[in-house]
Amino acid sequence: MTVALGRLEPVPLRDVWAHEANDFTPWLASSENLMLLAETLHLGELNDQRTEVSVGSFYIDILAKDDEGGAVVIENQFGPTDHTHLGQIMTYLAGQEGHVTVVWIAEAFREEHRAAIDWFNASTIDGFDFFAVEVEAWKIGASAPAPRFNVVGKPNSWSRSVSRATRVGDELQSQYSAYWAEFDAFLKAKAAPFTVTGNPLSWSYSFPLGVPGAWLLASAARGNNRLAVELQFTNKATSKALFDQIQQDQLAIEKEIGEPLEWLRQDDNILSRVAIATKTFDLSDREQWPKQQAWLLDYLLKFKAVFQDRVKALSLPDATAEPEAAE
Repeated sequence: MTVALGRLEPVPLRDVWAHEANDFTPWLASSENLMLLAETLHLGELNDQRTEVSVGSFYIDILAKDDEGGAVVIENQFGPTDHTHLGQIMTYLAGQEGHVTVVWIAEAFREEHRAAIDWFNASTIDGFDFFAVEVEAWKIGASAPAPRFNVVGKPNSWSRSVSRATRVGDELQSQYSAYWAEFDAFLKAKAAPFTVTGNPLSWSYSFPLGVPGAWLLASAARGNNRLAVELQFTNKATSKALFDQIQQDQLAIEKEIGEPLEWLRQDDNILSRVAIATKTFDLSDREQWPKQQAWLLDYLLKFKAVFQDRVKALSLPDATAEPEAAE
């Protein structure tokens, strides 16, 4: 029997992300997609990500931390690389102490910029690593586009460390996959109005709330042993306005939840969050998973009951207007 095979077809990036700053950066900064980049580069778990971090008169697109606490600087751009983004990266690095990993993402790397990345990796002091990464989007037939990261420049020690990082990463991903698979089974057994789809490979999973740019998030972060449920506003053009509106009802909301919440406007980040968290569980102890997942479901149900109608009633700002991209 002959199996019909599809053909991979490239998709223009702007057909997937209309605007680099307003669409691609928020997409990449989400935990699930940042994990995809980290997997490609074998960086382990990335967390504490912030977007549009001010550096003098310009901004770094994404600043995160690796699992050893080192800074990971991510600068992205559509189109071919240019001297402006290279200069912004070097300006940020001036005076930095401790380990720093730089990830420069572009649609295409000019040869002189790829060579510059190689020179930095060969010439800078220990503790500074540089990656050049090209981003693509592909589809098969009428399928949804899929992103792909291609490493075109890397630290000298990267190849030697890939096998070790792969082993560690595979173990961590297996743990996440098992955790969320068991959580999905738990949700089904409880007939809960939530479903875990796909194969999540990071410390968090988001559930749509029925409003553009608004999500409920469940997270189980082993790095800091933190279990959390959050309401997140993720759209760059609307997140602060929606957060400000919902916070006006803070007293009533916390009364309905039954305890105080963390109200995190995060002016240095695209995301705004309302969260509740606990560190009373050992996330490495599989025998505690049922209790942890019961905790997650309890607060997901509370957040859905308290927030869903309120969020739907908010005045949605015009998210179609594209603010000027940060240089």
